[in-house]
Amino acid sequence: MTRPLYIYLSVLSFLTAFTHQLSAEELLVAKICPVQAEVKSSPTHLGILAFSKAWFHSSRSQASYIATDNATGVGLEIHFFSNINGQISGRNQAQCDKYRMLQVRKSNINLVNENINQLDIPPENTEPFYDGENLEHGRGNHYTPLDDTDKPWEGQVQRSSTLAIYDTPYISDAYGVEGEDITIMFETCVVCERENSYDQLLSCGQWGYTREYLGGMTGWTEPEFIPVSCNNVASDIFKNTIEYNESLSYHYWINWR
Repeated sequence: MTRPLYIYLSVLSFLTAFTHQLSAEELLVAKICPVQAEVKSSPTHLGILAFSKAWFHSSRSQASYIATDNATGVGLEIHFFSNINGQISGRNQAQCDKYRMLQVRKSNINLVNENINQLDIPPENTEPFYDGENLEHGRGNHYTPLDDTDKPWEGQVQRSSTLAIYDTPYISDAYGVEGEDITIMFETCVVCERENSYDQLLSCGQWGYTREYLGGMTGWTEPEFIPVSCNNVASDIFKNTIEYNESLSYHYWINWR
């Protein structure tokens, strides 16, 4: 086993074991995905993408790690930790000026002015990234978002990562298709942003949740979280979605062709 791989696996094992002993105010890591980039035709590890333990909430209230009967959505922290190869002030082997996160969403609900696959940002946003404008995110040493009503902790707690996003999606019964389970899937990717060159899509993680259709007065069950799966590169669905998104396209600046 090479030394860089040994060190990476040691860090991964430490984070996984350590976070199982922490309280809800700490980062409870459930899945770690390696983040890499093609540098001079060779894959180079730039860090890890850490997905927290999922929690549940009822339309952005009553958050807890155990889903209640009236829960409609899930919550997740997603943190990118760059290593010495990826640090902007370190070796910066991918020559990034900044790290960003892009997220796309796939849903099978009754859509209003939306597509089945689309960028997961509000329609009024002027840039495609999840770590911008009016979406919950943080960089470096930071505090969690001010709004804690959809979080399983109280107040703002400290976090430290290269880049983090906080997502609490939900779907109320009114948007469900009668007779079908509600299934919402996300793909979250790290982007190497460059000021004077093309950006580069890095590695990704896919995750989501489903609500089973029961019918009658019950409608749909509480959400069941779909565990994270890691991808070294973005899926074709992701690439097509960011290129052909109607409200805001990102095809010109991404170097994935």
